Amino acid sequence: MPIFSYKAQDQKGKIVEDTIQASGRDDALSALKGAHLQVLTLKGIDTGGIVIGGRGSVSVEEKAVFCRFMATMLRAGLSIPEAIEILRAETKKPKMKKILSDLSFQTQKGKNLTSVLSEYKEDFDPVFLTMVRVGEESGTLEKSFEYLAKQLAASHDLNQKIKGSLMYPAIIVVAMIGNGVVMTFFVLPKIATAFLKLDVSLPLPTKIVLNFGAFVGSHILMSAIAMLVASALTFLFFYLKPTRNLVFKVIKRFPVLKKIINQIDIARFARTLSTLLKSGVLITDALDVTADALTNPDFKREVKGFSLGIEKGESLSKVLSKVGDLFPPVMLQTIRAGEKTGTLDQTLDEMAVFYESEVDYALKRATSLLEPLLMLFIGIVVGVMVIIMIAPIYGVIGSLQQQVGNQGR
Repeated sequence: MPIFSYKAQDQKGKIVEDTIQASGRDDALSALKGAHLQVLTLKGIDTGGIVIGGRGSVSVEEKAVFCRFMATMLRAGLSIPEAIEILRAETKKPKMKKILSDLSFQTQKGKNLTSVLSEYKEDFDPVFLTMVRVGEESGTLEKSFEYLAKQLAASHDLNQKIKGSLMYPAIIVVAMIGNGVVMTFFVLPKIATAFLKLDVSLPLPTKIVLNFGAFVGSHILMSAIAMLVASALTFLFFYLKPTRNLVFKVIKRFPVLKKIINQIDIARFARTLSTLLKSGVLITDALDVTADALTNPDFKREVKGFSLGIEKGESLSKVLSKVGDLFPPVMLQTIRAGEKTGTLDQTLDEMAVFYESEVDYALKRATSLLEPLLMLFIGIVVGVMVIIMIAPIYGVIGSLQQQVGNQGR
């Protein structure tokens, strides 16, 4: 909520200067009047009297910087409010500045970090909140922030590798769609108008394409609206969770993609669980929180049930071995060794590094395979268009030449 600074006079005539958090200016005034204070000035912090809510979302980089800074400042002996106030003064992003202002105000009033950050669940996931809570409860908050900074940096690197690998195919697909839109709305209608006026015999595929182009040319507005509606429905199809899960199940049927998807979630599982265990979170709680960090619905459902096996006294390696081939044998053996030596958190961290590098390699290999396939697909599309459109042109030219030759005789 917005934070206001105020100057007021109490019932004894003493001037009081402080801050108050309220949903708006009127609520702040009502709260101060309810405290029997006569308000002299009231303005929103950092906004020249106008309280503006932060926009956008907090990026992974911003959260990583926040964690690194807090770990350094707390290790140096600064209090939590002092550290937050220093970072707030240097932050430029509106949303993060708003959160830091709220944190500064609330912690100065005695609230803990976890309770304040819990009000921003759209920006701070369960892993982040759990580690901060455990750090506060155990008195090792600086270590929790240090582990979080490393975890966020590793997660960001993995996401960037995935996005980078998908960039080339995405550009090709967007270029193809753009080319198709230009052909449909600007080129095809003109060609259709010219060809359909000629009294010549055309192949059936060519007639279909030309009639479609003529329809688009005579109903531009309707066609544009239909295209926008189709685009919106496509977006919703991939955005809504039920249909997105359906697409996910279809994609998983391809062996190469299935392997990459599994490796991504294995890396996330190992990285998240390792970070939580290092912070002192109980393994049962850590497994439940780790499940929320995964993307594969089947993987997430299996991990959700792991804590039940741990509560029954089973080891983590035994619980993981019960879910078929979800986890590779090498990972199970490594975890089993980590449990015996009491270095499970470190073992998981090493597994995370290994599978993140495997994901990077697999993505590069898949991209190198996808590039020639995309080129082949584009070639086929262009070839089909040439056969449908160019071949009839030669036929028309041949018919016209024959007609001119007959007239000359």
